Amino acid sequence: MWNWIKINWERVFLFLAALVFLAFSIRFLVKSEVSGATAAFVMFFLCLVYGNVSRFKRFKGLGIEAELWEDKQKEANDLIDRLKSIVQVYTDEIVMTKVMAGRFGGGSRWPDRWALYEELVGQHDNLGQKIDFLPLKEKVYRMMVFDAVAFLSGEIHKSISLARRQAHEKVDKEFGSPIKDHYGYEKRCNELRELKFEERDLFEVSKSENVAHFVLSNAERIAQSLRTEFGIELELPSGEITKLKRVDELYRAGDFRVDPELVKWADREV
Repeated sequence: MWNWIKINWERVFLFLAALVFLAFSIRFLVKSEVSGATAAFVMFFLCLVYGNVSRFKRFKGLGIEAELWEDKQKEANDLIDRLKSIVQVYTDEIVMTKVMAGRFGGGSRWPDRWALYEELVGQHDNLGQKIDFLPLKEKVYRMMVFDAVAFLSGEIHKSISLARRQAHEKVDKEFGSPIKDHYGYEKRCNELRELKFEERDLFEVSKSENVAHFVLSNAERIAQSLRTEFGIELELPSGEITKLKRVDELYRAGDFRVDPELVKWADREV
């Protein structure tokens, strides 16, 4: 055992160092010190990589030994790929925790969230880790679009509620008091009750669809029905509609560009 340690002391040292860095990483993460946790985890990752790669250097020469070297290289590459998957999951959790924490009060603003994403991706790139972070960027972008749409659609919901009350008053006048045609009155009231947004949570819609288009299409459908069925003109707020159309346009571009206007609306700024 002692002889094995003397021969492989580099691996033992790097393995112990990796455990220390992992402990520090967990400690920093518990304290919400994201930068420290990231740096410690990167060092843990590197110690594991170099601890395993170092033993392959003893395979050298020609013939069978050269074949063993190639096998060990493949094992090392497989190990690095697995560690990259761990890094990818770890980075995803750090960024999404930052995105979701206190989003409607007391949390960070969207420029800070994007800065964290860029910092972590940049650190991995500087270390030569070719990891595909596009799925993570899409998730973060969808959350930003949701925040912007949730903010901009508030006045639209108010306009629809006002128009529905006007339509209800018109129906009441149409059937008079006391109501004689109860069947016809109930039928008209049911038609009016159906004039609302599809009963789908905007947050859930944003995970897989263009939530800006969802809101716009619902508003247009309700406006058309109020006009044709009740003779009520729905006055949608032009400013919010214009901005939602801009969000829709940015989303359809599909490049997940961090547009300054979109960031501002996601932070609930006019």
